[in-house]
Formats: sequence, structure tokens, C-alpha cells
Amino acid sequence: MKPDYDKQTNPRWPNPIDDPTQRARRIASMYRALLNTARPDLCQQADQTARDRGETWMLERQEVVEPHQELTAIEAAQLVNVAPKTIHNWAYLDHPENPHQKLLPKFKKRGRQRTYLARDVLAAKAALLRARHAERPG
Repeated sequence: MKPDYDKQTNPRWPNPIDDPTQRARRIASMYRALLNTARPDLCQQADQTARDRGETWMLERQEVVEPHQELTAIEAAQLVNVAPKTIHNWAYLDHPENPHQKLLPKFKKRGRQRTYLARDVLAAKAALLRARHAERPG
């Protein structure tokens, strides 16, 4: 038996542009929230196990990212759950909806590191998701 977790689209899913990984992460986050409500001690134990193995994407984050906040490639990558190299690549890709501009505008430099605005990083991710969704056959 092969589970359906790898289906590219799910018509019953509330956000149709989520890919299988995003859907799995949202479901895992839902389970984590329920476990944290029912048994905070077990949730903390599971969180620590995940943290010990280098997986922190499901852990609650207290920080709020402001739209005009400057982010390095590493910080931007953490914001949208991609590799830092992906952020660098986005800065050189043409925007899928507006080919006259780059997908991710460069902002400034922090020391030797290039920075990007949080709102631009989120907009780039959303544009790629829309483009991917538009490419899928009906």
C-alpha cells in the first residue's frame, strides 16, 4: 500500500498551492499543537529529540518578522524553509510574473553578507508557488 502523501495536489486541501512537504509540515504542526495541549511534558520530550537531531522546523518560534526587516540569506532561508543557496539563486532569477524584474531584489549588505527585505522574500516564495500551481495540469 502506498500512501497518498506525495500527491502534488489535493482538491480538499484549504490552500491549493501547498506542495506535499508543506501539507505534511502543517499536519505535523497540528499534531504537535494537540500533543502540547494534552501532554506538554511529552511534547517537550519530542521537541528535544527533534532538536538533538537537528530538526527545528516544527518548533514554535516566538519572533515576529517585520516586512521591512533586513535578512541575510541564512535568515531568509529559515523564514521560508529553503536552503540559503536557494535565496542566492532567487536574487538572479527573473520574476515569473514580471520578467522585467528579479524574483528577489537585493537590499543592502550587512558586512560582507547580502541582505533582503522579509516582505520580498515572502513575496518571492509566494510567486514561485503560484507559478508552480499554474503549471500543473487541471
